[in-house]
Amino acid sequence: MSRTAIPPYRVQLLPFPMVIDADGLPVAHSHVVEITFPGDAIETALGKVNTIVGPGTAKIIVGDATIRGVPLS
Repeated sequence: MSRTAIPPYRVQLLPFPMVIDADGLPVAHSHVVEITFPGDAIETALGKVNTIVGPGTAKIIVGDATIRGVPLS
């Protein structure tokens, strides 16, 4: 049984969120559904403040497939 490689998609944020392929070209029939950043709350003199503590990832739809954990470009 052969394994097929999953195309290395990325999400480009500007000028608007879009799914791109390994060559940096937009992917047809794709949508960015969600972008998340890992966060943590730190205590300050003004109370708790949420901060981003790592790189963001996206959930995308390409055709009929939903793919999670796609890196941002």
